[in-house]
Amino acid sequence: MAGRHLKFPFTIGDDGRPMAPDGLNGHVKEEVIQLLLTDPGERLFQPLFGGGLKRLVFEANSEVTAALARARLTRALNHYLGTRLVVRQLETAVDGGILSVDLAYQVLGSAETTRLRFEHDISTSGDV
Repeated sequence: MAGRHLKFPFTIGDDGRPMAPDGLNGHVKEEVIQLLLTDPGERLFQPLFGGGLKRLVFEANSEVTAALARARLTRALNHYLGTRLVVRQLETAVDGGILSVDLAYQVLGSAETTRLRFEHDISTSGDV
């Protein structure tokens, strides 16, 4: 990992200085979280950046929403982090009123697989 990077979310250490991520795997994990939770159009100079997970709260509770989430996340991960990681598994599902996203990825040059899970209750969103 070249250069100094800031920890996400931004954190001040006991010494009063901004904290750095815990190595390359920690840095990439923080990049993945930022990417998935950023909505396209949210960043002024990178209007296409983001996976748009937060926008899905306005979608109906259906398998279509799960497929939409999978397509958006696949595109974002491949486009923005495709040179840093390999996606091993990306599953989205709607169970009851819960949209869940399970992601497993491997940082290039590392043997470790990292798993992330996001859940959101969308049971009342998108209903008219």
